[in-house]
Amino acid sequence: MRDIDEMRVMVEIARHGGLSAAARHLGLAPSVVSDRLSRLERRLGTRLLVRTTRRQTLTEAGRIYLDEATAILAATEMMEARVRETVGAPGGMLRVTAPTPFGRLRLAPFVADFVRRHPGIRVHLTLEDRMADIVGEGFDIAIRGAPVVDTTLTGRRLMESRRVLVASPDYLARRGTPQTPADLARHDCLVANMTGQCRATWRFGRGEATRPWRIDGLLASSNSELPVQWALAGLGLTQKSLWEVEDAVRAGRLATVMEDWEPDPVTFYAIHPVSTAHSQKIALFIGDLLQPGLMTDQAAP
Repeated sequence: MRDIDEMRVMVEIARHGGLSAAARHLGLAPSVVSDRLSRLERRLGTRLLVRTTRRQTLTEAGRIYLDEATAILAATEMMEARVRETVGAPGGMLRVTAPTPFGRLRLAPFVADFVRRHPGIRVHLTLEDRMADIVGEGFDIAIRGAPVVDTTLTGRRLMESRRVLVASPDYLARRGTPQTPADLARHDCLVANMTGQCRATWRFGRGEATRPWRIDGLLASSNSELPVQWALAGLGLTQKSLWEVEDAVRAGRLATVMEDWEPDPVTFYAIHPVSTAHSQKIALFIGDLLQPGLMTDQAAP
């Protein structure tokens, strides 16, 4: 047990970037985390981290230990979950990651209902607009708008969603309505970008006629929800999945444009490691997500 506790401390320090953050995540005092790390390093006879006043950096031994410890902890949790599931109703923790808007608008209400119906299961929901390392970061399920490309992962199709170009009626009245992608060069575009740049690639056209179009944005953010808020404020055009803007479109606060150039729909998947294919709690979660009507896209008026 001592070895596992020390192993978990080391993994959390590396995952969260420091002793204090790891302590908060584990619910321990920083002094306890520091003591367990020191005890582990003494037992191994080597330093795992180089600690300064501002950050902790893994040594070569630390990188080797972290890779092995992450795999051992994941295997231990999986083993315990499988044992629990053989003796009763599914239980334990489910770690789920999803894009911020999808998680807030679609997944959060579903999770609230899910834990009410399955009181033995707890859910930790991580919402962020990056592609998480599902296995390396210990997630059980990831919701992604792209199919599986990793042989260690498998997935189930959840829904298709239209990609629409929208702006406020006020903006369109002031600046006119674009008719083709080339017209966008004369408009203010609002984009999501994770690299600190005011640009994005939007796709237009369907099937073999699909083509990417580089967009230079007036405003950009790493938070994929902000372009919608800027569009509502009349600042420009943004391309989004319909479910992100359908309420505003229905209420007349946003209008879709360039429908003839609408790209192929985006397909969303629930993805999990192949090694957890027999997990009852994962099967329950994904099975409930697949209930008819839960993940349907709405048509724009």
